[in-house]
Amino acid sequence: MAIFLLSLVACENDMQSIMRLDQGAAAVEEGIKIETLYSQGGRVRAKLTAPTMKRYMERPAYVEFNNGLKVLSYNDSLQVESTVTAKYGKYYENDDNVFLRDSVVVINKEGKRLDCNELNWDSKKGKFLSKKAVRISTPTDTIYGTGLESNQDFSDYNIINPRGQVTVQDSTLN
Repeated sequence: MAIFLLSLVACENDMQSIMRLDQGAAAVEEGIKIETLYSQGGRVRAKLTAPTMKRYMERPAYVEFNNGLKVLSYNDSLQVESTVTAKYGKYYENDDNVFLRDSVVVINKEGKRLDCNELNWDSKKGKFLSKKAVRISTPTDTIYGTGLESNQDFSDYNIINPRGQVTVQDSTLN
């Protein structure tokens, strides 16, 4: 009888503890083999693929890509305008900002390539921003710098503190 009474006392659960545990478990959504299409005005603008994803409901809500991601951006004719890859990404849902890190690569349709370890994308402004070391390679040049601001198709960019040699075409030869 004493063992039975002891087991009843030992099995008692605190309802508040159970609710906290349940809230913590419900605050994360997980997915594997992610493929998402983003559209605007009825037109596909981008495709995101990732091996895994976790969506955290806490404030601020965000989606995390711990095992890398790839984003293809499309023009109105569904031709690829640019490709973005990174080993880690974090998307903040409330302000539509994306933080990328670890082997970040952006390649546009003209063959310009950005390599860096950290990159932010402000989707409202349509800009890439970085305060870290960057390398931009074109078919003719490679430029290094610390910091970058660029439009999202990487056709127009400004490197902060640039270093390197740039080939300039002589305009008097025409």
